[in-house]
Amino acid sequence: MKNYILGFIFLFLAFYLIMQQEPPREFESVPKFEDFNESFSSDQTLSFKSANPSITDENVSVPSENFDSIINLSEESLEEVLGNEHSSLVFSNHTGGIREIKINEHDRLSKEFSMKQEGDPFLSISFEDVNGNAQKNKIPDPRGFKAQISSDRNKITYRWNSKQNLSIERVFWRKSNESYVFHHQTKISNLGKQPLNLERMRLHLGSAFQIPRMYNPFDNASTYLNVGYFNAGPAIPEGCSCAYCSGRIDGEADEFIQVNEMGASGKMVTRYLSQARWACVNNQFFVNLVRPNKDMADVRIYGSTLQRNDSTEGAEILGVTGAMSFPVGLLSPGESKSYEFAIYSGPKDYMGLKSLGGEQKKVMQFGIFWWISEPLSWALNYLRDLLFGSYGFGIIVLTILVKLLLWPLTAQATRSQKKMQALQGPMAKLREKHKGNSQKVNQEMMKFYKEHKVNPFAGCWPILIQIPIFLGMFWMLRSASELYGQGFLWAHDLSEQDNISTIQGFSLNLLPIFMVATQWYQMRLNPMQMGPEMSEAQRLNAKMMRFMPFMFLVFLYFFSSALVLYWTIQNLMTILQTLITKTKLENDPKSKISPNDEIKLENDEKLLEANTISEEERKNRNLLGLKIKGSINRKVLEENYKTRMRNYEESKLETMSASKRRTSLQKKERLQKAYDYLKALLNKES
Repeated sequence: MKNYILGFIFLFLAFYLIMQQEPPREFESVPKFEDFNESFSSDQTLSFKSANPSITDENVSVPSENFDSIINLSEESLEEVLGNEHSSLVFSNHTGGIREIKINEHDRLSKEFSMKQEGDPFLSISFEDVNGNAQKNKIPDPRGFKAQISSDRNKITYRWNSKQNLSIERVFWRKSNESYVFHHQTKISNLGKQPLNLERMRLHLGSAFQIPRMYNPFDNASTYLNVGYFNAGPAIPEGCSCAYCSGRIDGEADEFIQVNEMGASGKMVTRYLSQARWACVNNQFFVNLVRPNKDMADVRIYGSTLQRNDSTEGAEILGVTGAMSFPVGLLSPGESKSYEFAIYSGPKDYMGLKSLGGEQKKVMQFGIFWWISEPLSWALNYLRDLLFGSYGFGIIVLTILVKLLLWPLTAQATRSQKKMQALQGPMAKLREKHKGNSQKVNQEMMKFYKEHKVNPFAGCWPILIQIPIFLGMFWMLRSASELYGQGFLWAHDLSEQDNISTIQGFSLNLLPIFMVATQWYQMRLNPMQMGPEMSEAQRLNAKMMRFMPFMFLVFLYFFSSALVLYWTIQNLMTILQTLITKTKLENDPKSKISPNDEIKLENDEKLLEANTISEEERKNRNLLGLKIKGSINRKVLEENYKTRMRNYEESKLETMSASKRRTSLQKKERLQKAYDYLKALLNKES
């Protein structure tokens, strides 16, 4: 009882210290929106030169002509078009880009969401030179585009012409059978009589901001904000310029650069792609993903951090923005160049992204356990459809199914564990017998296991298999937009803590308490053996295991209720399985030790007892030249004693020097004590 009281005291202190911590501030300086048009320029020049040292300021060509000066336009005009039951898009006439994506509550998404595109609008364009420096003399910013909307409002066209006969036409359309996908084409035409060198075009990927969440000290929301891409071509030889040589665990072709990886400057190192398949900007549950109709060569990916001030002063919301640039080159008189893209702006829904192809499912960022997360995500959505649209019941049934699949393996481990407990006594004596010789101990133990047909690793397999399943489930649930706003029981949002009340800013969550209670009871059903043969290290380990459920409470208390629900149901299934297996084992002959095994165990114990001697006896036998194993022969003891004592007769001691005589007398004394000890041992046995 004292241990449990101490455990609760330490648990309370842990929560108190966690709540005293301030949310981490990772960036001292983050670009504001008014500075964002300049946020890439100086950094891109530096990055490009470091990867391409042959390029200098002297050989960069900058056109001398200015197309138009920056003009003052009227207030930004917004048009909400391309709407369906999934989402609608709000366009800006200043850039011909998207100012906001309004995502509706529909089908697998349980809560509406607005993806506001602060700073440079999503899919707005600009031009840059070969060094990545923005060229404002090409087209002014902002620009006054003229809009033309189709009668069904599923197509909008923006046009803009400069005085120097540069024409830009931007077309957006959406097909009737598409959900969060729409299409875009930018067409650039030279209407003049002189060639135009436009060098490179920059297409903005929009911005994403962290979704307001409850405080979680173990899961920083900024890790979900990133700029990502998929490179379908080989690595570019200049430096580590793509995911192929970046060493990231999420694949050779795809890479996602988090906000907290962009450094104090708030700018990511430019990525140079040989063959870009897509690029994206995303937060925890939503993504802007741009996919060219054909893989693009020589693409650069830029990224930078943003901050959005909330209505409350000093309440900044962290965000990320990105852009991709690609070569345009020389535009001859009368020539046009066209670029077409398929755009996905919506929730990070594995089922929907997978159906689009092009490896767009990688946006889910399932990590190294994607091979577990992907089928679990499919199964969860399938079960949700069967269970009247409830993801809560889907998680419960999915957990039960996974546990049933592992049931035979766990049952076998339980039988093996029970047999191992019966062998603890002989094994402890075997370890004592060969104490100090670890190699011999291992050899004898393996021989012992083989003789009694016991697999010592059988109990480890369920745990080893459970770890990747848990991590796969964790990565799947943490980014599943389907859980965003999905209620279950008292939890209002499965993607968030199951908050039932708030006291002094601390969220009271009920489900983690149930989780700890089930795990504690589960451990009570499988207590660790605390026999006298256990070492101090084993006893300490057993005591630590008793506090393991409370450690889980500290870590899982702040996580999403979906993950805690999964862990609670798994504990309940383990309890049920343990109770069933224990009842079955009482009548299962395979789990019991046979009479022959019991006789063999008794013989093994007797043999071990006969062959096991104390450390003091071992030393005394060595002094008198006796065998370590077996019983002591009285006659051999007497003969060896007399022979060794002759070396210390008085006549021999008188001829020795003082120091040598002193040493010999000490040896004689040890020999006499050894003889007396062994003789007393023989008399006791007789």
